[in-house]
Parts: sequence; C-alpha cells; structure tokens
Amino acid sequence: MKIEFLRRLILSLLGTMLLQISIVQAEDLSWMKLPVLPQCTVQHREEAYIRICSELLDRREIEEVKAMNFSGVASYMPIHNGLILAAKLKKSELGFYDRPAFGGEISTFLELIDSDLFAIKIRFNGIERAKLNPILFNLAGRDPITLNIDGREASERTVVEDWDVVLKKMQINGAKHEVLNFPAKKYLESKDVIVFRGRNCVTSIASCKLIYNADGNQLRSFIANAYAVNIGFDDLVLIGISSSNKNRIGELLKGRDPDIFGAFLDFVVNDLRQAIENGDVPKSRYVAGYSNGGAWAFDALLFHPEIFDGAIVMSPATWELQSNVNLRQKSIVIGAGELEQGFFKMAQRMTTIARDLGADVKMVYSKSGHSMNTWVPIWNMALKSLQ
Repeated sequence: MKIEFLRRLILSLLGTMLLQISIVQAEDLSWMKLPVLPQCTVQHREEAYIRICSELLDRREIEEVKAMNFSGVASYMPIHNGLILAAKLKKSELGFYDRPAFGGEISTFLELIDSDLFAIKIRFNGIERAKLNPILFNLAGRDPITLNIDGREASERTVVEDWDVVLKKMQINGAKHEVLNFPAKKYLESKDVIVFRGRNCVTSIASCKLIYNADGNQLRSFIANAYAVNIGFDDLVLIGISSSNKNRIGELLKGRDPDIFGAFLDFVVNDLRQAIENGDVPKSRYVAGYSNGGAWAFDALLFHPEIFDGAIVMSPATWELQSNVNLRQKSIVIGAGELEQGFFKMAQRMTTIARDLGADVKMVYSKSGHSMNTWVPIWNMALKSLQ
C-alpha cells in the first residue's frame, strides 16, 4: 500500500513541478525535492503582490480558521489579495512527511497551526476572485483531494451540464457529432478525430467557420462550457484531434522532432482537411490548442497562412519564431493563466510577435494556472469573436 501511495505521490508532484517550475523553490526532504512557493517579502507587499508568495497566518487568522466549518478535509477562506488554504488532518493521516501540501495551480506546504489543523496564506493580486482547483497531497491511504475555489462574481459562474445532455440538446437542434478514425502512417500514430457540426454545417460548410483543435481530448468539455454561456454553434465545425500516446511533444513542438512534427502538420492540412471539407471551401479556418498544442497552433498558422485565417493559442509552451510571415488579416486569440508564469510569459511574447507580424490579437489572462480554468475563458472569447 505504501509503495503504491508513494508512486502516485511522486507522479503527481512531478506534474506539479513541471507546471510551477518558473516560480518555485525546492525544500530538501532528504528523499525527494518538493516545490514550494517563495515566502512573501516586503517587496512583494510594496508591489501589491503581483508575484505569488506564501506567508504564515497571524493570530486573528488562526482563530478564524479554527472556527471554520469543515465539510471535508480541505477548505479555504478568501482575504484581500489572498487565500488561506487549510486542512483538518491527524498526523497519522499524513503520508511520508509531517505536513500536507497543495499542488497544481498552487504549490505549497501547509503549516501546523493547531492540533490536527494545518493552514497557509497565499498572496497574489486578485487571487480571491479566481477560479482554482488546487490538489491536497501527502495523504496516507487515500487519493489526493481537489479543492474547488470559485471567487468569481455570481454572474460569471456557470453550471456546466454533462456532455451527453448537452449533445442531445444540440442534436435536437440539428447539430451532428461523429468520431472518425485514421490509420497510422510513417511518423504518425493512428488518430481518433471528434467532429462536431453545427446545424448549418451538416450538409454544406460554405458558410461555416472551422476550428482544428490539436488537443481533441478536451473538445467535448470546451463545447459544454461554451454552451453553458449561450455561445452559438450553428455556423461552426469543431474538429478535435486525439493527442498522441507516445509522441505528443514531437507532434506539437517543431524543435523536438521535425519528422514527427511535419507528419502531424501534414496530416492536419491534407488528410484531415480533405476528409472534413471534401473539396468544399469554408468561410474560414482556425487552429487551436493548449500548452504544447498552443505552440503548435501558432506554428500551424505561421507555416500555412494560405490555409488558416487565425489561431486560438492557450498557454503556449516552448516556442521559437521560425520565419517572419505576413499575418495581416489574421485573427489570433492568445491567453494564459497568471499563475503559470512560464506559459504566461510565452503568451505575452507571442502577442508581441504576432502584432509585429501584422495580426489582429486579442488577449485573455486569468488568475488561474495550467488547467481548464484558464483555457475555457480563452476558448469562449475566441468563439464569441467568431459570432
């Protein structure tokens, strides 16, 4: 049991380290290094907490946490420019260290503030209004616990229905949904591709806008989230390409493996496009993706401006400009979460480059990390701009 728990913990924390590597420091626990946020300083306070940090609770805050009503193991309390994260645990319920830790969008240890009660204060400008899902780790004999933090205004919150419910409503309205399969070829694995056609795009795509998504595994979730805020789909064709099980980075990042990258891009612009469009010419075409897929979406536009009219670039990963291409008349939506600082900086850099190349660029930045909490607002903004 302990070996399996340790394996899950290490895998989870390795993922956390990749997401937070640009802002974390390391604390030596003798058997592994765990990422933690830097401690708040006078400079953090003077800069109005434009950089994320953590600090201990004061006496009043400790009493407030002790008085909190815990419905489960983890809870939180918003404060101005901050959040207090708390966990109610016996030491016997901890795994391999004497403190629990949060990972994911927020990476930090909690400190013991009272018997069986741990807490820490996170400081970041406006974070109390964020939508976050930090994950509580280091629990013995149980899986990590996800905490749902939603500080948005009531008017900004949406209830996302189950995909099957959303799809049934859309199909009643005339939409079509199918999954296509493409066999493997040299440098390319077999691909499952989700195709969603709005009701005006079932028999002809001449008046339709097409979006080719490199991260097709989340396409259904993107659609359900957009449906929840009443975004129309009648004139859209959304194509979601399944991610590679072995070569996702090679497929999406030009500098990792040019042969695999070229094979995937060729598949999208030739094989897949022919299968979807069948020789018809749509009103416009866009490419989309998040993380490595965000970098790919921008590259796909740069390599094929004659095909694509724009891109939806979400939390772009490592990327370098290959050539100066004229992007006039192209529309790009770029965004990232302010808590994923490496991706955030890359999105800002891409914005500058895209504008220098002549593109019309819209930006969407949120108080979130490398997750759907960041990508959904970017996706929704892009779809709204296509209405």
